This record gives sequence, C-alpha cells and structure tokens, in this order.
Amino acid sequence: MAYIILAEDEIHIQRLAKVVLEKGGHTIQTVSSGEELLKCLETVTSLPDLMILDIMMPGIDGLQVLRTLKAQPKYAGIPVVMLTALAQEAIVLKGIQLGAKDYIRKPFHPVDLLDRINRQLPQPVSKAEGS
Repeated sequence: MAYIILAEDEIHIQRLAKVVLEKGGHTIQTVSSGEELLKCLETVTSLPDLMILDIMMPGIDGLQVLRTLKAQPKYAGIPVVMLTALAQEAIVLKGIQLGAKDYIRKPFHPVDLLDRINRQLPQPVSKAEGS
C-alpha cells in the first residue's frame, strides 16, 4: 500500500512497528537516528508516502528533523507522525505547530498504530471520483 520510513532508535519498538505495519500491507524502511533519516532521503529512488519520527533520538531529535523536513519543499508535503513516550502537552503542541499530522504515544497498541497511520496516508482517488 504505502512506502513508510520509520525513524526510531529503540530497536524493539522499531521491530514491533515494522512488523505491524508490514502486516498491514505497507513497505517499511527503518532508520535509527535523525541523521540517518535525512541521509536516507537523499538516496531513495522514490519519496515515502509517510514518515514516522521518534522524538528522543541521539543527535538530531525528531522535532529538529520535522523542522528540517517542513522547510524543504521537496519533503514538506509528506505526512509525518510523531511516535513518542513524551506526553507533555507543550511537546505535542510544538510538533503539531511544526507540521506533524498526529502523535502516537509509546507504548502503543498495534491495532491503534496501524489505524492511525492508515488515516494519515493520502487516499487514492477512485476512478469514479476522478472521472
């Protein structure tokens, strides 16, 4: 269905999210840091349909990555969902202000993760609607 890049430094969370999303029909590419995500975007042959960013990662954190992505026209239109254990309202608000489409709190329920990611994906226009 969709090509998604997941930036998450906790390997067990990364693996769980990848399995859940792949079972949902998506192609998942994982990276472990903000720097790795930005480098990955420079080399991909096609842009992702959505990105999932952990906030607390080594080096460049998820909010800094989000700010960088939204400042570049090439990436600005790609939906971004934040995945975080942080629950402070100010951090959630900051991410939304920077352009995040949703926040998913860790620990997450697999069904909730898949449902919320699917809701943020661009919906294809049916032939009947497009005619």
